[in-house]
Amino acid sequence: MRTRLATVVGALLILAWTSVALAGQASRVILVLGDASFIDASSVQQATGAEVSRDSSRPLKDTAVLVLANIPFGALPPSIQDELPGYVQGGGALLLTGGPQAFGSGGYQRVADLLPFQLRSQSDWRNIPNRFPVVVSSGHPGIAGVTFISVQAVNDMNPRPDATEILQTAGGGSAGGGMYPYPLMADIGVGAGRVIGVAFDLNDFAGMRDRDRFVQNTLTYLLTASRMGSAR
Repeated sequence: MRTRLATVVGALLILAWTSVALAGQASRVILVLGDASFIDASSVQQATGAEVSRDSSRPLKDTAVLVLANIPFGALPPSIQDELPGYVQGGGALLLTGGPQAFGSGGYQRVADLLPFQLRSQSDWRNIPNRFPVVVSSGHPGIAGVTFISVQAVNDMNPRPDATEILQTAGGGSAGGGMYPYPLMADIGVGAGRVIGVAFDLNDFAGMRDRDRFVQNTLTYLLTASRMGSAR
């Protein structure tokens, strides 16, 4: 009887110690900068286990995923501007979402080599007729179980041939004299890192039933791909 009691007590102590140890571990961090009201921090944390931070002074080396949401490159802290290429190439994960202050319109020509699109101009934000996204890479985890609504504005960019195009819609600009679809979402590996670009403003998709799922899918994918930090 005493042996059995000692065994039970020992097992409970091990479980208690394990719980304390896990509670003491820092969660991975998603750093969000810009106009990202489409990210619900509590829902993302529940879905991914990662903490959402909006602390722009946070070191990139301690950040698993960086989200830049419709924010001009020049508005980023100088340290992030300087460290961004090395962060991605060293194994970090980056999500860029579109808008009038994103991509070419946001001055991202300075880090064009990191982007999964080719920038065409310094003013690439376009209003377009309602057009529905077309899935190009149906197996990509970011769009699993997601139904999209129509797009009304995009950053007009060229598809980058070495990236994986995930979504597009009809009737974009011209490349080499021919018309091509607007690339809406693309994924690219840069060094040891991973970058996803979304060429529309997710804040405009408040009425999309699966928007939270799309955000959570994409962030989970990037968290899995990232080799960067977990320290708070």
